[in-house]
Amino acid sequence: MKTYDETVAAIHALPRLAKTGGHERILALLHALGDPQHDRYVHVTGTNGKGSTASGIAHILVASGLKVGLYTSPFIMRFNERIMIDHQPLPDADLVAASAAADAALARLRATNPDFAVTEFEYVTALALWYFHRQQVDIAVIEVGIGGDTDSTNVITPLVSVITSVGLDHAKLLGNTIASVARHKAGIIKPGRPVVTAALPHDAMVAVQRRVAATKSQWLVLGQDFGTAHATLDGWGQRFDYQGADGALTGVRIPLVGPYQVANAALAITASRIAAQAMNWPLQPKEIRQGMLANTWPARMEKLSDDPLIVIDGAHNPQGIAAMLSAVQQALPQQRVTLIVGVLGDKDIKAMIAELEQSGVRLWLVPVPDNPRAEKLADYPDADRLRTFASWQEALAAHLDEYPDEPVVLTGSLYLASAVRQTLLAGA
Repeated sequence: MKTYDETVAAIHALPRLAKTGGHERILALLHALGDPQHDRYVHVTGTNGKGSTASGIAHILVASGLKVGLYTSPFIMRFNERIMIDHQPLPDADLVAASAAADAALARLRATNPDFAVTEFEYVTALALWYFHRQQVDIAVIEVGIGGDTDSTNVITPLVSVITSVGLDHAKLLGNTIASVARHKAGIIKPGRPVVTAALPHDAMVAVQRRVAATKSQWLVLGQDFGTAHATLDGWGQRFDYQGADGALTGVRIPLVGPYQVANAALAITASRIAAQAMNWPLQPKEIRQGMLANTWPARMEKLSDDPLIVIDGAHNPQGIAAMLSAVQQALPQQRVTLIVGVLGDKDIKAMIAELEQSGVRLWLVPVPDNPRAEKLADYPDADRLRTFASWQEALAAHLDEYPDEPVVLTGSLYLASAVRQTLLAGA
């Protein structure tokens, strides 16, 4: 049997993309693993916000006494974070054992079809569903990787689906219009199963409406069927009131900043109530409050240090950059802020840099470390007149030397945020 490090290396050695975008490969692997995709799930997609929302749902359901799986991507500190039960990453030994089970299933498939292969995401998704089934979780919350309809996670039939936001990202896979992206994301809506969404752009709402009509699903929309009010900053967090069909909750607190996190919390509360009702499981207001209060999420306007004030955020597309800037304005009002930004080359860098420049922040550019997709410094828009550094470490050192009393935010990519977090919190 492989060691833990060998297991993770073997997973990462699998191909990232397949020649075809169907589900035939993962369904074959899942069938060889006993078809764990037929268990109870919540499915969450969105251009931004899906991780925080999925985590919020899991925290609420755990607080109610359920055993809850959570599958997300990418990881920030260690691979095991992607597959959690009751907020605990799967142990190293369990990852090795789960991978051995998946490898054995692959070997059986290749005995009849020597060319059978799966992508890394298909493999990890199948492994996660098998592990949740093996551990007999009561329900698992599954975050979509990219899009929705063709995503490897879209082999489940969830108790409720959630769409947190629709914006332009992954254009090569999802198209370059809001309507196209929304059609992909709406693909997670299943016949007769409810869907909870944010108040999406018009073209996205039209696409969701068509899918809802085709699937005869119940559709609950933030701002129409449920909502929030009186949101205020509360330390490095927020407090708000929630109103839904099942009653109101006043003074709900979340340890996350940014106006969008209040919307994510409302989606999480609503989806959790629907899932609990489908399971005939009692969900009390105090359990919702407890789950929301516990819902921290790494690299989303996460404060790593108070003095000096260092924040990381995984904003990696224009919509995410706009949300990050709104969070900065909320949490750090009337303060001059340095933004150290590193972006992958396959993102809409021009729109992201333009948004940042218009905000009036002090903008410094760095490469995303150790990533072949990283944009080269010389290729950044306006790199000739913006300040650039060979590494985020050099940029952070310059900020701390020149502006020691001012906050700094490192953002532009989850991979950059992950590198910063791993370095600054090493041994913490």
